[in-house]
Amino acid sequence: MARSTNVLPFRPPEIFKRYGIDWTREPTSERERSLREAFLTYETSCNSNGLTSLLLLAIVCRRRGAIAADLDAAAGFAEVTLGMTLQKHRDQALEAVHEYLANGGTLWS
Repeated sequence: MARSTNVLPFRPPEIFKRYGIDWTREPTSERERSLREAFLTYETSCNSNGLTSLLLLAIVCRRRGAIAADLDAAAGFAEVTLGMTLQKHRDQALEAVHEYLANGGTLWS
């Protein structure tokens, strides 16, 4: 299977460069480490939007060949949390469809 070079139109924001953050490597100063930690904590607390943002950022970094341990850990947490939420949604959707069809509903007329 051929791998697409840019399936996802998402890049690390330019603001990271402005503050000296490169998510493909470990922090190079205490200031950068603190800024990254605060950002990752904030994004993790922003429900599905923040968690999705972390996953996309991690995907982009992996495509560039590397990902720093702090982002990798945050993305792993995001993946598990979103996965559990989406699995619950999927299970509820299937149960609702099954109930609808079991009670005489039809999908096609």
